[in-house]
Amino acid sequence: MFYAMAGQLVQYIVVRADLLKSLNWPVGSVIAQACHACCAVTYLFQKDPDTQEYLKDLENMHKVVLEASSGIFIKL
Repeated sequence: MFYAMAGQLVQYIVVRADLLKSLNWPVGSVIAQACHACCAVTYLFQKDPDTQEYLKDLENMHKVVLEASSGIFIKL
């Protein structure tokens, strides 16, 4: 869920481009799905030491958003 980058934890969020381009989802719907996923994974891993460390400093939480061309790449 989180990876250290120069000593700092970073959450990576992968968004499916095909939802916008091929399936014509509204941007707000794609953003909402990404938000749901972030909340769900944080809840599921709330007892993980990296998650607890990440949540200690709400003002400096770092995220990187990446694009996958389709859901096939996310499942790999």
